[in-house]
Amino acid sequence: MTLAYNILVDFDEQIKAHLFWIWKEEEGFLKRGKEGMLVITDRRLVFISKTEMTFKSHDTYSRRQLSRFKDKENVFRPAEGYGIKELEADLDKSPDNLEIPYRQILDVQSEEKRWGTLLKVKINLGDKSRLVKFSVVKGWVTYPAKDPIEFHRMDWSPLISLVNANSGT
Repeated sequence: MTLAYNILVDFDEQIKAHLFWIWKEEEGFLKRGKEGMLVITDRRLVFISKTEMTFKSHDTYSRRQLSRFKDKENVFRPAEGYGIKELEADLDKSPDNLEIPYRQILDVQSEEKRWGTLLKVKINLGDKSRLVKFSVVKGWVTYPAKDPIEFHRMDWSPLISLVNANSGT
């Protein structure tokens, strides 16, 4: 009965947006940021650092996103051919991938920095909370380790509105 219920509950979940070249940071001593993609559904935020997506597909979607930034178009779009089934497969691929249901989000806000725009998400972990920061990378340095050198400025308000509307905050 539970399996049938879970299938029915998840049946109508839709991916609202898929952002590539995301840099995720957490607060704490010696915490290193990670590169990945941010998948936004109508129920959760998902940060994927290890994916089943092919390099060619990832590169194509990344270039389209870069083109949309340059043309000042809406970047909050789903990636064609990437659905809930692919998202679940990616979540199962690695424990490093992060899933944040909207009901666990205590606060979400955008912060403008000198170098770009941050999305700050405060997550409820029961007895404590954790702050996770996301930003969209514009350029990378690859030696000695892959790190971002530039970030995009963007309007996170569509995502903030979606989270606030669905989390009850």
